Amino acid sequence: MHPFVKILSFVLILLLTNILKDQWLIILCAGLCIMAVWSNKRNFLRVVKRMRWLFISLLVIYAFTTPGEYIPELLAYASPTYEGCVLGLLQITKLLIALASLSLLFASSSKQDLIAGLYMLLTPLKLFGLNVERFSARLMLTLDYVEEFAADANHKVTFNQLDAIHMTANEMPTPQLIALQLSAFNRTDKWIIYTMIISVGILMTRHFF
Repeated sequence: MHPFVKILSFVLILLLTNILKDQWLIILCAGLCIMAVWSNKRNFLRVVKRMRWLFISLLVIYAFTTPGEYIPELLAYASPTYEGCVLGLLQITKLLIALASLSLLFASSSKQDLIAGLYMLLTPLKLFGLNVERFSARLMLTLDYVEEFAADANHKVTFNQLDAIHMTANEMPTPQLIALQLSAFNRTDKWIIYTMIISVGILMTRHFF
């Protein structure tokens, strides 16, 4: 599959999380999580583990701040509500969908492919003055720098270091020529794009009308 189509599919999945009904969200989440575990088990489970406190925080916040029917035999009027627990679990489901789809995207594409796909996706923004070539080159250099730095066992990447990378992006050395290979779309890629466009149009129409 073309990297542009993969990135477009990822964006479409994120859009679907705000349109699909609850039962379809659960089905989508289960399917994507199974695929993510199958293709990139170690990294996906590691990311989910790191996000556990965010999941717990979301569930607690929604459970105790959403009006509705209190869960009996807990803390009376300080108890969580059924509606809050459901909303909290749905938000966790949406986050899991995003994490799983992103894990699949990274597992099925190289860094160069992702940059090339992102470049094609952002190309229309040239009409608004965005220098897409410069943005793609800076992004690739930054990813290379972070990857090399993180590979050093004696260092640990922190937010301050990431800020420093961003501040010194203009001073990064470029000893080699950065080239993006933009492959052509095959027939399957074109059909997938057409199908996604039609699907989004149908879902948007049903959702708003």
